[in-house]
Amino acid sequence: RAVLGLRPLPVLAACPRRAVLALLAVLLLAAAPARADLFYDASAGAFYDDNLSRAQQSADIRADGAATLAATAGWFYAASGADGITLAANANTEAYARFHGLDVISAGAGAAWRHKFGLGYAAPWVSLAINATHDDYRDDIRDGNRFDASVEFGRRFTESFDASIGVTYDRRIAKNDEPVVPGISGKVFSVRGQSAFARAAYDVTDRLQLGARLAVRRGDVVSTTRRNLEIFEASDAIAADPTFGDDFFAYRLRGTTRTANANLSWALSERASVNLSYTAARTLAYDGLDYRNNVGTILLAFRF
Repeated sequence: RAVLGLRPLPVLAACPRRAVLALLAVLLLAAAPARADLFYDASAGAFYDDNLSRAQQSADIRADGAATLAATAGWFYAASGADGITLAANANTEAYARFHGLDVISAGAGAAWRHKFGLGYAAPWVSLAINATHDDYRDDIRDGNRFDASVEFGRRFTESFDASIGVTYDRRIAKNDEPVVPGISGKVFSVRGQSAFARAAYDVTDRLQLGARLAVRRGDVVSTTRRNLEIFEASDAIAADPTFGDDFFAYRLRGTTRTANANLSWALSERASVNLSYTAARTLAYDGLDYRNNVGTILLAFRF
């Protein structure tokens, strides 16, 4: 089947270190009797985002494309006939064409457990996943740690079609505090949110897979614009954001984001695939403040 039927581990990011280490230790102990299978993944590609600044006004919208490179090394344990445990370390980098303050190097680790309720392809399953990541940007205001945790339920309805639903909690902790307004935090990129999602995939042939994902997230969002009184009054954190210009400021506020994604994976071989995806998102925030963004991505993925 299509290699990007290799669905990546939910990339979940940096949280309290003790919680991550505790979960990894538990999973390692649970898997101790089993033999580990090592795997190595790599991908290279590019994407284009038509509203990187997440701005509402057309004069503040900034678009750009970036080249990406990612690598993952992991261990898979078949703890039983129904349980699988995956531990992985990953690294990622993005290099932008125009806005170099967004250039980033990330490194992290994650763990996932999956349980299948029965035998055969139609048996439902549940998975739990957690991941911690450190991000180092060229623009220091975005440096920090990310943490995500997710629960997902799914099943394969036919040999060609599977689907799942789930929930995710995300937390991002900014390293630097650069306030510009007395009494208001400058840690704009310290954010948290909760999401619900549904996804489906259909194997058109042994080499071609089509997929879709819908999600709704409620929580903190960041919008970068020139001075904006309406956004200022709705924000609980503000900081200068020189990435997009000397007169741009980043504002943190509460919002609801609805996202739709469509993807296509074409297997070049048993170990390589080319993957295309398109994502459209709309965020609704306080008092009618809203913005949209669209992202197109192409990736060449390998498993060694």
